[in-house]
Order: sequence, then structure tokens, then C-alpha cells
Amino acid sequence: MATQSTTVTVSGSFSLVDSEGVTVFTYSPSFTSASNTTSQCLYTGEHLAQTGGSELALADVNDDRLFVFIKNVDTDYAVEVEASLSESSALECADLKPGEFFFAPMELNGDGSGDSVKVTAATADQKVQYLICDALDN
Repeated sequence: MATQSTTVTVSGSFSLVDSEGVTVFTYSPSFTSASNTTSQCLYTGEHLAQTGGSELALADVNDDRLFVFIKNVDTDYAVEVEASLSESSALECADLKPGEFFFAPMELNGDGSGDSVKVTAATADQKVQYLICDALDN
């Protein structure tokens, strides 16, 4: 019997160049998921961030660590990205202006009382694109 495993690798490269064309800063983040998490725990798509806040559904991921990419693809207003730590508490991770994105590992509450990523539009509903990958527990 053959055994299959699946991994996902995501990477990007960002550079800040001054007005004279000199590179001031370069950053190249990346991650590779473990084969035992990828098959059931990779989410990607578009979502309408609402002014009252809305959660990205993460039913199958662990309650602990995620790798997250979110981009504000609308052209009007900012979108706030938060880690929902409990029913009444959230930690703001990014405030994305139109066209900006967020790419980082995120820690959620490991006891399960908070296990979601929340996006909130500043003024009117805004579209975001996302990729969320489960990571190994701490």
C-alpha cells in the first residue's frame, strides 16, 4: 500500500525602494506546512468583511497556531484583522488599507475559547482574499 502526503509552501518577497532606486529594505517570509495538517486544514477564498465584523470559518484547524495571508482587494476603505481570543476579547493584528495584505503566523487561544480570525470593515463592507493553513501545535 502506498502512502501519500501533502505539504503546502507559501512564500513572498517584499522590497522597499527609495526614490533613487536604492533598495532600503527586503523581507522574504515563507512557510511550509507539515504533511499531517495540510490535507484537511487549508482554507482559501474570498470573504466580505462587514462593518460589524465577521469571522473566517476555521472549523477543522487546531485552536492554536495558523499561518495567515489576508489581502484587502477592495478600493474604498480599510479592513481590520483580529485574532479572536475569547468571546469578549480580540487582538488587532493589522489594519489593511485598500490593496494591502497581511502575511504572518498567528497564535490563537489554545484552550479553544477563542479560535477564529475576524475581519472588520471600517466604513462599508469590503472584499478580502485569504489563505489560512493550520500549523502544528506548540
